[in-house]
Amino acid sequence: MQVMMKDRRIQKTKDAIQSALAKLLREKSIDKMTVKQLCEVANINKSTFYLHYRDIYDCADYLRDTIVDDLIAVFAPYSFADIIHNFSVVLEDIMKTFDKNKDIYMPFLKSPSLSYSLCTMKNAIIEKVLEKVDDQDRNHGMDEFMVTFIISGMISVLEQHDFTDLNQQTISNLADKVQNGFASMPSTR
Repeated sequence: MQVMMKDRRIQKTKDAIQSALAKLLREKSIDKMTVKQLCEVANINKSTFYLHYRDIYDCADYLRDTIVDDLIAVFAPYSFADIIHNFSVVLEDIMKTFDKNKDIYMPFLKSPSLSYSLCTMKNAIIEKVLEKVDDQDRNHGMDEFMVTFIISGMISVLEQHDFTDLNQQTISNLADKVQNGFASMPSTR
């Protein structure tokens, strides 16, 4: 019972630090932040911060890894073929995950100072999804290009657009284009 209580306190502290990081990312780039500022926003002392993280970049890496873990959990129940065939459901689940955590995840995605971390995040998700492709189903590298295109596109849509713009119809249309191709896209003349 004591261990569980400690784990909850640790998680609560890490959540406060991550929320403070997200709040500061809305205001400034990570290279302009100090641990002192982060601790003031999180309402903790510096020694508490250093119990959990080496520095601000380690804290940002933890946030990145949390996002990766959450997205990989969405893909986990599906085979590679099922991801494509059920892309609408997968995309909806990703949007639900981001909606639930948007106050923390979106500042991370939209921060130009974390572009390297964003690239690392995309690559980690791409690698995990590619693990779902059976060796016998590999299509001369085409699967890798397709997964890279889809994951990078998904993350870029979240990165470039206001999350509130991504409604059910938009998600459905994007999933349809992934499943049926972009050639069926209506003309925009």
